[in-house]
Amino acid sequence: MGRMTANDRPGRRRPRNKKAAWITGGLLFLVAFGLMGILRGGSSMPAQGSHIARINLAGPILAAEPAVDLLERAQERDQIRGVLLHVDSPGGGVGASEAIYKAVKRLSANKPVAVSMGAMAASGGYMAALGGDRIFAMESTLTGSIGVIMVSSGFYPLLDKIGVEPRIIKSGQFKDAGTPLREMTDADRAYLQSVVDELHSQFTDLVAERRGLAPDRVADLADGRIFSGRQAKENGLVDAVGGLAAAEEWVRKQADVPASAPVRELQPPKKWLEEFLPAGWAGWATLHFSPKPQYLYLAE
Repeated sequence: MGRMTANDRPGRRRPRNKKAAWITGGLLFLVAFGLMGILRGGSSMPAQGSHIARINLAGPILAAEPAVDLLERAQERDQIRGVLLHVDSPGGGVGASEAIYKAVKRLSANKPVAVSMGAMAASGGYMAALGGDRIFAMESTLTGSIGVIMVSSGFYPLLDKIGVEPRIIKSGQFKDAGTPLREMTDADRAYLQSVVDELHSQFTDLVAERRGLAPDRVADLADGRIFSGRQAKENGLVDAVGGLAAAEEWVRKQADVPASAPVRELQPPKKWLEEFLPAGWAGWATLHFSPKPQYLYLAE
């Protein structure tokens, strides 16, 4: 019988086996995690059979891509005969809100799009809804807030107290307008106000065009206030008072899809950080501390 070497001893094998097991387990976890993301975001394989697609626009609008990607996917799939867009958002970035509106409008040119408003569809959320063919709001929906807001905080008093002197090198007078590192001048304020006013004018022109309202009438409504769903209907900002069921019934009729055809939700894949952070944290910080114009309803 041969002599047992150090490498043949059981006690030496265990660490190697344990390490291999950890590596294998880690790889399996990553594979499973990736598959979950694919399944959650929707497979690239086309769904079988004619159906209605549901797309949710929920929470602050921080970027256009997730919603626009889903709207374009609904545009491309022949099996999707109509779209139910559910909006529950206080709005968000100016560019992102406009991009989503345009994507909804492009989709509605080829397939019927019913918009169902949830608890809130305000500011940029309302703008996105304007791209649809018919807008439904619940009686308790908070919508409207047609306007632009720009929030900026000043840190310079605190920096002065702790002996920190900001040094700004810029190419023009207004390059750092709105910075939290110095006091806002009257010229800064007038310049930023002119930008906000121009964006507000673009918003009101869009409402007048899409809702068939006189510009003067829209101007009366576009002072930033919110409306209940019933008030929005009375003021011509939405087409009907009703929930998801009413919106679904309408889009089925327009798309000539039977009641037996399913409603299938299209979902974007989650970003890896969203798996670990509480929902809305990153969005809250971005919306409250980013000094840029936004189509946003801000309420504590």
